[in-house]
Amino acid sequence: MKISDLLDKKISKIRFNHIFENKDGQQGFQSQIKLSNGQFVLLPKSPDDTIDLIEQYASNNTLPFHEAKRCGLTSRLLFKNKQIIDIHFKYMDDEPISDSSAILELDNGKFITENNATQNDLTNINLQIMNKAQFRALTHDGIELRSLRKNMA
Repeated sequence: MKISDLLDKKISKIRFNHIFENKDGQQGFQSQIKLSNGQFVLLPKSPDDTIDLIEQYASNNTLPFHEAKRCGLTSRLLFKNKQIIDIHFKYMDDEPISDSSAILELDNGKFITENNATQNDLTNINLQIMNKAQFRALTHDGIELRSLRKNMA
């Protein structure tokens, strides 16, 4: 499954892993997505449409899905059975930002992404569920958001 294959798929569940210290001495956060067709993927980190997301999940998930932590009920209601209508990536100077995760746009007007690595003293790593205004606010200091769906057209 390629990144473009995520378009129009529905999210069944999202679970996450919080790693208090990874091999680089940083905190880590990893969202795992179960699609309604039963497949599992991680939140993409690159707009490269040749990456096999199923293979990437199999070789890079830090815990099996059933052992990962569940999101709170309020969050789960915002993404459960919602369709992915677009996927956005952050760019700067015409290059994708390599330490940034994809932003999934859902059919209910919400956007999902993650902050997935930081120093141990900071606590801003987590799953982020945003509305349209919060999504638009991500464009600052030369950061641009690019739509996968529009780039495919």
